[in-house]
Amino acid sequence: MRTISLIGLIVLALAAAPAFTSDKTTANDTNSSTETATFSMYCYWTGEATLGRVHGVVASRIGHWGGAEIVQVDYDPTQTNVGELTQTLKKQRSFYSLIANDDAARDEATQYVESSDIDRRRGSPHFIDPKHSLRTRYPELLTLGLTEEQAIALNSWSYFGGPMPDVLTADQKRRLQSR
Repeated sequence: MRTISLIGLIVLALAAAPAFTSDKTTANDTNSSTETATFSMYCYWTGEATLGRVHGVVASRIGHWGGAEIVQVDYDPTQTNVGELTQTLKKQRSFYSLIANDDAARDEATQYVESSDIDRRRGSPHFIDPKHSLRTRYPELLTLGLTEEQAIALNSWSYFGGPMPDVLTADQKRRLQSR
């Protein structure tokens, strides 16, 4: 019964005029390259949902690195940079540090971020299942074969609320409404 009410909510949201339309393009669509940034924060669910609202973020992962919760994003550097991503996290009060895994990465990051906000770490992160809010609140959306960008937008919506972003294809909407 609960699933039916969630589907009903989603169908109603799809029928309403969206306040947000995702026009993000992947790096493959624009033939540009992406860059990767990793952030330490108090809550990776908040961080992933927050960064998912930034134009230019094309992929996200969450996990742990040396005991800290982290979010790692791939982004289009023609649309955003680590300074903007850091400021977005700071406004949400979920930022601890930008993680650099070597001196060259740390030096490059100082173009955008104060050196006191950069943490140099060795090793590599351990990733877990991303898109927590979407997986737990609207798991039926995941059965639609979402792209990474659709999942990012819908995960941010499921975390923060508001009108559902208009990111589903016509076929995905039809399949969702037929359930």
